[in-house]
Amino acid sequence: MDKETCLRCGGHMSYVGREYLQKGKMGFFLGEWSNLLSGAYDVEVYVCEKCHKMEFYAAEEPDPAEGPGDEGAMEQVPCPHCGTMHDLDDAVCPYCGKRLQELDP
Repeated sequence: MDKETCLRCGGHMSYVGREYLQKGKMGFFLGEWSNLLSGAYDVEVYVCEKCHKMEFYAAEEPDPAEGPGDEGAMEQVPCPHCGTMHDLDDAVCPYCGKRLQELDP
C-alpha cells in the first residue's frame, strides 16, 4: 500500500506523526473509565496536501538497524501482564488496561 499517494484524489500525502487513537466510548455509569480500560491503537497519520483528507495506518515497529529512535522519546518497557511495550511512566497499560504502577500512600 502506497502511503505517499492519496486514495481519494491522487495527491501527495505528508507524514504528520505517530499517535495513539483511543478505543472505547464514554459510559453512563463509569464515564471515561471504560476508555482507559479499552486501550488504544498505535497509528501513523498522513494528510493529503491537495484535498486535506487524513489517513491512518497501523504503526510499524522501528528498524533496530537504524539505531535509537526519537532523542526525546520516553523509554519503553514491557507490560508485566501482556508483554506489549509501553511508555515507562504509564499508570495503566494502553493495550490490556491493567494497572502498572502502585499508587503512593
